[in-house]
Amino acid sequence: MEVVLGSIDTVRGASVTAILAPAYLAAEAGAVRIGALVKVVVGERLVIGTVSAIEGHEGQRTLTADLLGEIGPDGTFSRGVAHFPIPGANLLGAETADLDAVYARPSSFNVRVGTLHHESGRPAFLMTDELLAKHFAVLGTTGSGKSCAVTLILRAILAEHPGAHVILLDPHNEYEAALGSMAEIVNIDNLQLPFWLLNFEEAVATLVMGGTPQEQQSQAAILKDGITIARRIYAGSATAPQHQWITVDTPVPFRINDLIRLLDDAMGRLEKPDGSAPYLRLKGRLESLSADRRFSFMFQRVATRDILSAVIGRLLRIPVSGRPVTIMDLSGVPSEIVNVVVSLLCRVTFDFALWSVQTEMPPILLVCEEAHRYVPSNPDEGFGATTRAIARIAKEGRKYGVSLGLVTQRPSELAVGALSQCGTIFALRMGNELDQRFVANVLPEAAHGMVEALPSMRPQEAIVVGEGAPLPMRIRFDDLPAAYRPRSRSAEFSRVWQHDAAGAGFIEDGVQRWRSQVRKRET
Repeated sequence: MEVVLGSIDTVRGASVTAILAPAYLAAEAGAVRIGALVKVVVGERLVIGTVSAIEGHEGQRTLTADLLGEIGPDGTFSRGVAHFPIPGANLLGAETADLDAVYARPSSFNVRVGTLHHESGRPAFLMTDELLAKHFAVLGTTGSGKSCAVTLILRAILAEHPGAHVILLDPHNEYEAALGSMAEIVNIDNLQLPFWLLNFEEAVATLVMGGTPQEQQSQAAILKDGITIARRIYAGSATAPQHQWITVDTPVPFRINDLIRLLDDAMGRLEKPDGSAPYLRLKGRLESLSADRRFSFMFQRVATRDILSAVIGRLLRIPVSGRPVTIMDLSGVPSEIVNVVVSLLCRVTFDFALWSVQTEMPPILLVCEEAHRYVPSNPDEGFGATTRAIARIAKEGRKYGVSLGLVTQRPSELAVGALSQCGTIFALRMGNELDQRFVANVLPEAAHGMVEALPSMRPQEAIVVGEGAPLPMRIRFDDLPAAYRPRSRSAEFSRVWQHDAAGAGFIEDGVQRWRSQVRKRET
């Protein structure tokens, strides 16, 4: 039986305001809730909305609903409103048949990730292709369940698509246990990214340090010439016409020893000894990094080999070989070079997709944890090459089958241009008013009424809007088994501080590992 909630008083954009009927208030005691579905009959169609606000003033109560879509004569729901109601029309409560139509399992490929907040018995589905092809973002304060949400989404997708290709940038080694045997773990102990893979901008960020701005410009110019010639020498000849296509950015190997020898030769030709400072700084930096075991994954002085195909195959999981995810554990990468490594990984992923045969290139998903570190809203922060590499994927990745997942607890510090490219947004609890305003600005108008719930949402709850969801909805993510939870829980102070457990042996072991740069892998 249809329940008349009231009559529409105002139609404004994608929302309507109705005055609730006294008979309904008396019978139901105001039972309608925020997030509940309502409907308006417009011709042969039902216009569906979700309650975003209930207010009382001047002796009456009003209800505001954001319009989401329509149920057509054939009983199917479609997003978007083409037939708007008019003032005076009855606002009705949605019935079970209406809910069945709106929240029906999508006919396209889909995965279940949870249940609806206001209808706990109804599953919440995501449409796989729309979610992945048009990028997505997971936003939420620390402790809101963000990492568990990412794990749940990925595991749900991978369970249905064992031939997936996913790269997960993991700055704090959270996801190794969460994805288990589905993942290839790449960390500082087995990482291989030789220095010759860097482009010119990344090489400058790694090597050019110290001195005046003018001297740094000189170092950059010297490095550009040296790397270009070193690449051509490796290819066979520095002067052969057939090698002139090799530039400073061409991913052709070169030997560190050749680069150092070129610096020495150039210094030997200087007429004034005081001009040798930029050469000496570059040479000293190269030798220092080559001797530092923390950078051995990049500056190995062993025989140089062309391993570009092996690096790409491992990174992109081609072939999958039963492990559709590459977890790039960045926790052990030296902080002064981690942004360069991220830039390299993102750039190589996009460039390979760009130059590959499009009909043969499998789609790639790149998930970037703590995305605000790499795509900051302030252009003066972070590393410009990293920002541009990720922003390029956000803007152009769809054309080449490279999708992006941005994950951050500080959405207001994330570049709005990158976030605006995300077709689906998962907004978990946010207490910071600046973050709330920022998220409100990127959400569609029909979901603005849900933003006010962000500070009060519980862990595991999220507002999901965009292409990957049938309609804007507030959901509760399914429980994640303990064995699959990311290693992101807070320290248990009250339990650990009950006893004096750590002794001198713990200190000695930690100091030894620190000095030898060998980390203990957690089980």
